[in-house]
This record gives sequence, C-alpha cells and structure tokens, in this order.
Amino acid sequence: MHELRTKSKYVLARWISRVIILFIFLFAGETGRANDNYAIAEYWQEFYVYRSFSDKFEGQIMYNNLYSNSVGNYDWFVEGKMQYNVLSWLNMEMMYRHEFYDYEGSKVQEYRPMLRVSGKTRLGSWNFRNRHRVEYRMFETGGDHIRYRNDVKINPEWDLTPLNINPYFTEEIFIAKGTMTRNRLYAGLEAKKGRFEPALYFLLQSDTKERGWMSRKIVGVMLGIELQ
Repeated sequence: MHELRTKSKYVLARWISRVIILFIFLFAGETGRANDNYAIAEYWQEFYVYRSFSDKFEGQIMYNNLYSNSVGNYDWFVEGKMQYNVLSWLNMEMMYRHEFYDYEGSKVQEYRPMLRVSGKTRLGSWNFRNRHRVEYRMFETGGDHIRYRNDVKINPEWDLTPLNINPYFTEEIFIAKGTMTRNRLYAGLEAKKGRFEPALYFLLQSDTKERGWMSRKIVGVMLGIELQ
C-alpha cells in the first residue's frame, strides 16, 4: 500500500509539472508580439540566502531583477530582512529594499522600509499563510506614500519526487492612497533539496491604469540557499 501511494505521488508530480510548464510555454510562444495581450510581458529572477541565528531570529538578503519585452533589464532591487518568530504560527519581519527602475526614460531609485506580519496554519497536509505588509515608499522624484499589501498562500505538503516538489497558489492585493492599485495571482512549483530551494511560477499581475485594469503575464524563477 505504501509503495502504491508513493507511486501515485510521483505520477501526480509529473502531471502537475507538465501542466504548469506547458501553460508557461504556450504563453512564451507569444513573446515575439510585445503588444499582444496574451504574451508574457516580463521574466523575473530572484536569488536569496538566509540563515537562522536562533529559534527566534532569522536573517535574509535577496536580489531580484526583471526583464521586459519592450525595454530589457529595467528593474532590479536588493532587499534585506530580519525575522522574529513570535510564536510557532506567527512572525514579524523588519525589511528594507533599495530599488532601481525606469521612470519616463530615466533610471530612478526608491528607498523602501517595510514591516510585515505573517501568520500560518495547517489542515492535514495543506499549509495556509497570510501576510500583512506596510511599506513606506520614498522616491527621488517625490510622491512618497505608504502602501499596504496582503497575500494568502495555499500549498499542500506532498513532497513529491526526491526533490520534495510542492505546488502552491498565492493571491496578493496592493492598496495605496485608499485605493486598490494592484492584484497578483501566482501558480507555481517549489522544491527543497538539502540547503537549496528552487522554484518556478507563473504570475498574472493586474494594475489600475487611466483606462481601467490592465493585466500582464509574468514568468519567474527563484533560488534560495540556506546558510549554515
């Protein structure tokens, strides 16, 4: 019976991987048409390292860059955080991001201190996480403001294949100046092997524009490394 369950997990893992990869390649085939609403508009790459200093404290440094069909490598940032584990299901994070991006043809910088509170729970093999983030966004060009973000992540802990692959789904909303300005929907696969944590995801991002909500499709890859 155990061998049958293990075999079923491997079969399910292969099908989940194939569906997500096929979904990505179907959209990737449209990238040559930059103005096509069905094209993948951006590729994100993220690398981070983290270390636990004790049962209560953990530190992390992350580097992220974004590539766009129309303007190439236009955005990147470095972010650091210190996490305090209040309880087994609750933690608080002090974060700071220094971001560089294109604005009306010029490279500008943003300075962003942040506070994030996260809660998590588990039902059977399913994990649920909810995070609340407050950001103080400071720009070279002015217009500093506070933004609130909330995300919910759902992922089953199936640990499929020797790479411990698990699918996940996340939705995140952004609120600034009393208005919802952005919505993100993620679907991806994450794995863990030893100290290495690779992930692949597809993201649909919708933003409020003068003509209403505009959506773009994004593919991202991540690699995390746990330091000893």
